[in-house]
Amino acid sequence: MAFVSLLLLFLWISLSTFIYQLLCGLINNNNYISRLDVYTNQVETVKDEKTKKQQDNYRQGLGLLAKSIEKTGFFTKYKNRIRMKLTNANLLMKPEEFLSICLILFVISGLLGALLFKNFLMVIAMAAIGWITPLLILNRNISKRLKKINNQLGDTLAVLSNSLKAGHSFFQAVDSVSRELTGPVADEFAKLQKEISLGVSTETALENMVNRVGSDDLELMVTAVLIQRQIGGNLAEILDNISETIRQRIRAKGEIRTLTAQGRMSGWIIALLPFFLAIMVSVISPEHIKPLITNPLGIIMIMIALVMEFLGIIFVRKIINIEV
Repeated sequence: MAFVSLLLLFLWISLSTFIYQLLCGLINNNNYISRLDVYTNQVETVKDEKTKKQQDNYRQGLGLLAKSIEKTGFFTKYKNRIRMKLTNANLLMKPEEFLSICLILFVISGLLGALLFKNFLMVIAMAAIGWITPLLILNRNISKRLKKINNQLGDTLAVLSNSLKAGHSFFQAVDSVSRELTGPVADEFAKLQKEISLGVSTETALENMVNRVGSDDLELMVTAVLIQRQIGGNLAEILDNISETIRQRIRAKGEIRTLTAQGRMSGWIIALLPFFLAIMVSVISPEHIKPLITNPLGIIMIMIALVMEFLGIIFVRKIINIEV
């Protein structure tokens, strides 16, 4: 019974991940860089009618629920946090739409838990998993994107410095980064270039880029540029020094990750050991594991164990995550 429950739980998390990524893909296809490219004649305006129809149907379905959440005024402070996370993940989605996805998965998970377990606590647990799954995926996308940007900052600073040494202006150096590099750094500098072209001041555009990305290394670079624009100095030399600092930080982070690999592995083993033990006991001696599922006291003990397991994971992550 425990093995089947864990298997169904794993399948449901996979299904929730697929649904969330599918919905995010439908939204993220129409980013504002592409819409601006239409007006600058950089891309063709041909679009598949079937894809357009799917996006229209999506907007009509999920958008109705999102508008209802927006009109009720609930989750006001929470929506601000979600808005910042969506910006950091580069997902062009309204917070109300994201909350709509969480609400849909919450209801579906609760109904699935009611059909499978017919227990109130398990229904609440399944519903909570449905609500948390999109948040976990969103945080994972933010971490992956931030890691890519930090790894590309060394090359970015080198391109900026070489362009300035060649006599180009800062705006031309930004254009060189957006053209010569690829990945999220190129996208962010392309947005920076678009904002400056549309009349936004360079200082404000740089601060907007820092807020979108949320990288400490990028903030260090932008701070140096802003200070140089106020008091003057050799910006190319400053960027070279910052590039060396960032490379050393990346090297130190790699060494720390290597040294803490044993701690991370121990954390995973300790976290997964109770679940494997429950599966083995349910296979070897089902009568010993049955009271934990059928007895209300056993279910309460399982919920307490899961909470303690979650707290243990948080403590282990705090121990092995060393700031550089």
